[in-house]
Amino acid sequence: MTNASKNDGQYAGFLPPRFYDRPDAEDVMIKTWAVGDGLVDHSVPEIPAPLSLFFDLVVPAAQRAGATGFAMLWLDRHPHEEPGWRLSLGQVGAIDDLELAVAKPLARLVGTAKLAEFETENWHVTRPLWRKRAEPVKLVFWGNFASHARAILGHGDGSGFYQPLGAGIRSDHVAASLPLLEDMLGEPFLLNGMGFEDALRLGIALGRAHLIESWIEAGGTEKEPYFRPMRIWHQAWLSNALIDPAVASLAMSGQPPMPALDFSGTATPDARRKALDDVSAWLTTVFFNDEHPALRNAFVAGVQNAVWLDSDLQQYVQPQQRAEILQGLMPYCRWFLAMALYNHLGNLASGTAREDQSEFYAALVDTLPELAPLSDLATQRDIEQHIIRVDAARAASAFDTLVLPFCDLLMPRRSFDAARA
Repeated sequence: MTNASKNDGQYAGFLPPRFYDRPDAEDVMIKTWAVGDGLVDHSVPEIPAPLSLFFDLVVPAAQRAGATGFAMLWLDRHPHEEPGWRLSLGQVGAIDDLELAVAKPLARLVGTAKLAEFETENWHVTRPLWRKRAEPVKLVFWGNFASHARAILGHGDGSGFYQPLGAGIRSDHVAASLPLLEDMLGEPFLLNGMGFEDALRLGIALGRAHLIESWIEAGGTEKEPYFRPMRIWHQAWLSNALIDPAVASLAMSGQPPMPALDFSGTATPDARRKALDDVSAWLTTVFFNDEHPALRNAFVAGVQNAVWLDSDLQQYVQPQQRAEILQGLMPYCRWFLAMALYNHLGNLASGTAREDQSEFYAALVDTLPELAPLSDLATQRDIEQHIIRVDAARAASAFDTLVLPFCDLLMPRRSFDAARA
C-alpha cells in the first residue's frame, strides 16, 4: 500500500494519520530488567545518569539496525515489594533481534549499573503487569513506531483532539507517549465506525477511571502511590479511546467540544473527577442518547460493570460488592445476547451471514446449548424465550468471555462520515 492510498478515506486531510503498520501484539517481545538497588520509598527520584545515557544512545543504535520498537523506564510500585527502577525494551520480532539491535548501548549500561533480568514476555502478557505496577517515567520509540509518533505529535490539529496534548502536556512527556504505545500495540478502535463493542469499551474505560479515583480518595495519601500506576495507564487508555469519538463528532453539526482530561502531575482528586464527569457527560450527549439506544445500553453496561470485566481491579472488591456487580450485569448480559442473535439470525435468513459469523455462532451454541434450537426461522419471541432459560451464572460467564467477540462479529456497526461540519 502506498502512502497516497493510505491517506485516502475518511481520516485523510485535516485529521492525523492512522497507524497502518500495526503488528500482531503477540509478535512484540518485551524484555525487562531490574536496574540498580531497591529504593527507600515511593517518591520519584532523579533518573540515574547511566540510564539517562542509555536513553540517549538506544534510539540511534536501534534505528541503524533497522528495528522497530521502544524503550520504557518505569518505577515498580508493587505494594508488597521494595520499589525500584525497571527498564523494558520492546521489539517487533524475536528477542534475539532486540538484543542485537540495542547491543552497544545495553553493553555500556551493563558496565555502569547492576542489571537483573526481570521478565521476558510478549505485549499481551506484559501489559497487565505494567498496568498494576508501573509508573512510567520515560518512553522512546524507534522505527515505524517513531515515525508514527512524530506524525501524530507534529500534526497541526493534534492538540485539538488528542487528549494529553489537548490537556497541555508536552509532546515528550510520558503521559503523551503512553496513548501512542496503546494505539500502536492495542486493539484497533473504531476503524469501521462506532459499534456495540466500541461503546462497551468506552464505558469500561470511563468506569475504571472513576473507580480508581474513588479508591485513591478512600485510601488516603498513604495508598496513593499504589494506585498511581493504574491511574496513569487507565488515563492513557481512556485518552486513546476518546480520540476516535472526537474525530467522529466532527461530522455532527452543533455538537459541543470535547472536554479535556486532567493529566497534570499536581491535579487533585476533585479536579480529576470533575474532568471525568465532564467527559462522561459529553459522551452521553453526543453518542449515547435515545437516538441510538443500543449504543447507549452498551455504554451504560460498560460503566456499571467495569470491575467485573477487568480482572486486575477485582482484587479491590469485597465478595458482597462482587455479588452486587454480578446482579447488575444480568440484564445487560441477556440484552447483548438478544441483540446479537436478532442480528445474526436475520443475516442467516437473508443469506448475508459470513462464514466466520456462522462459525462463531456454532461456538456460542457449544457454550450455551439452550440456544441450539434457534435457526433462521426463529422469531423475536423464540429468541427471548431461549435466553431466559440460561441461568444467571452461566449467562455472566458467557458475557464475560464472549460479549466482545459477539459485538465484533454478530452485531451491526454504526458508521460516521468524518468531515468538518
